[in-house]
Amino acid sequence: MGAPMTEQYPTTDDGREEKARVNRAMFDRIARRYDRLNRLISLGMDARWRRALVERCALAPGLRALDLCTGTGDVARALARTGAEVIGLDASGEMLAAARARADGLTYVRGDALALPFPDGTFDAVTIAFGNRNVASLERLYAEMRRVAKPGGRVVSLEINRPPSPLLAGSFFLYFTRVPQLLARLCGADPAAYAYLAESVRQYPDPEAVAHIMSGAGLRDITIDRMLFGIAVIHCGMA
Repeated sequence: MGAPMTEQYPTTDDGREEKARVNRAMFDRIARRYDRLNRLISLGMDARWRRALVERCALAPGLRALDLCTGTGDVARALARTGAEVIGLDASGEMLAAARARADGLTYVRGDALALPFPDGTFDAVTIAFGNRNVASLERLYAEMRRVAKPGGRVVSLEINRPPSPLLAGSFFLYFTRVPQLLARLCGADPAAYAYLAESVRQYPDPEAVAHIMSGAGLRDITIDRMLFGIAVIHCGMA
């Protein structure tokens, strides 16, 4: 199991707000080059992982979905292709500006994933992709996701994880501590923001610990899907 959450994330309101402020500023700085660098760093596999997340949502025309930490709207647009009504939420104004520039007709809202501005039981699916590591409390995150999901609705997350194999984990961290910063420099982005990538993955709880947190938030029938030797993991739970 992963280390206790108290060792991984700020435990005071001041600590959580500081983490949120730092992350907002970081994502504002990298918004313009975010998509391009994601594709390069993941060797294009991030798009495949997002499609897998959308499949787990089991959406259909007329249903409603909320995508948290939506960034430039990649997942929101993929969800919308199912015919669902989709809202994307993010704390970064620059990320949302990039999303709105796509003129995709979706609704984007600036807000806090830990204090969602929606009534209980609003959405048939609530998603988050590559945003778990950036919130100050996974307990609050999943409690809010469950709260705004309809009874029987799905809460689905996609995140980068440490591979379970020690050999793969060593190669993984060697790659993630060097290549993203190099690519950021070549693309004119902030290398410091991508130094954060490897450290955030190193501190993130393992998939079983995340499933335990989801269960504690009231979610049920939780599944764990590991992709690419466990480097990417999808969790799905029912509200």
